[in-house]
Amino acid sequence: MTALLVGAAIIGVYAFDLPDLVHAALYTAVSAAAAVTVFVAVRLHRPRVRLGWWLLGAGQAAATCADGIFFGWPALVAPLPFPSVADAFYLAQYPLSAAGLLLLVRSRTPGWDIPSIVDAAIVTASAALLSWVFLITPAAASGTTLAGSVVAASYPASDLLMLVVAARLLLGAGDRPVALRLLAGYLAALFTADALYALQVNAGTYQAGGRLDLIWMASSTLLAASALHPSMRTVDVQAPAAPPLVSSPRLALLAGASVLAPATLVVQHVREAPLHVYLVASTCAVLFLLVVARLGHQVDVQRQLAITDGLTRLRTRRFFDETLDIEVGRAERDARPVALLLLDVDHFKRINDRYGHGVGDLVLVEIAERLRKCVRTGDVVARYGGEEFAVLLPGASPVDASMIAERIRAAVEATPIAVPGDTSITTTVSVGVATLPANVSTSSDLVLLADKLLYTCKEAGRNRVATPSGLFTR
Repeated sequence: MTALLVGAAIIGVYAFDLPDLVHAALYTAVSAAAAVTVFVAVRLHRPRVRLGWWLLGAGQAAATCADGIFFGWPALVAPLPFPSVADAFYLAQYPLSAAGLLLLVRSRTPGWDIPSIVDAAIVTASAALLSWVFLITPAAASGTTLAGSVVAASYPASDLLMLVVAARLLLGAGDRPVALRLLAGYLAALFTADALYALQVNAGTYQAGGRLDLIWMASSTLLAASALHPSMRTVDVQAPAAPPLVSSPRLALLAGASVLAPATLVVQHVREAPLHVYLVASTCAVLFLLVVARLGHQVDVQRQLAITDGLTRLRTRRFFDETLDIEVGRAERDARPVALLLLDVDHFKRINDRYGHGVGDLVLVEIAERLRKCVRTGDVVARYGGEEFAVLLPGASPVDASMIAERIRAAVEATPIAVPGDTSITTTVSVGVATLPANVSTSSDLVLLADKLLYTCKEAGRNRVATPSGLFTR
């Protein structure tokens, strides 16, 4: 990519031992070019959430203004005091950029993506502890004045503000287009440079124009490359639901973040530095609760996967069989009926043979949706086999069950199912209806009778409902 190549070339030149004025000009040029590039790219690619990118560009522009003051003031006026107006512009970059990232987050995942929020909270809690112990507290103590202490501590605190939103963006659901990966690189470089800067300032070793500037220049270059890449317009596209299971890399990230709190305590003990016992203990407690919440959600997801059919999102046969035994036992105790419908898609093999299994799957999904709309609250609908479905109707009398069965049959037949290729398929179902205790006395007999009546429908010509009292259709 052109932006990366040009940026890398300028960074390579900057690495040489050049006059301070040349270093300052190169550094400021890269920063300014990144801000201008973002604004131009917004007009070029026209993303859906332009304000988010405008704010990222404005944050970079604020940093450019700060660079101009930082390098220009000593050369033209006098040594720059600390804090100064340059710090105001540097600090303005963070809320502007954080607001831009937040708009991208809200566009990609407008709802409450709880797993991603918990994951981001785990990473942020660990980062906040590290920042407080190793960056914010030493920075606040290093200032000679109150204003100096506040401003010095504001830099790592501002990074933390951006990290909160950045973690939510990068750990959220959805694809990772090239532009988003480059944006992640920009954030990683910025946070790394800022952290090293704070450490050097606290240790009294920072020198302007040093190697640290190379990382800041790399962050500006990555921001420009992210905005220029054509996939920039897809960064704010609403993402699909998050994967149900945690990936191995994400699990490793969360595990690493979770052990940072006790590791911090050990490091401080070895350094004979303040232990921050209460803060570390509180962070450990927060991380523990967050990890438990994440694991609890994961267990719930796995349970849902175990009882939910992957294609139709109906219940599985195993879940249905277990629920059937429970409902039959409840019916016997409470002296109330329970009904079972078994239905099969008529001539489904012909659909697969003519249109392919992909179209056959679409037909099953649509029939499942129509089943959901036809049953009552509390009824259980399951995919019983390949193209066979089962409906459990607690409390339904034989008349109620027959009415629901006919409603399902009519709903499936009434509207053709649209499939790719400007084609629609009209399909029908056959339904067998059995009720306990009116027809049978055990759950196994209930299934056998419903299955027998289903095949009675098939033999009679399909597209029918069969009950122990007879066949009926439209």
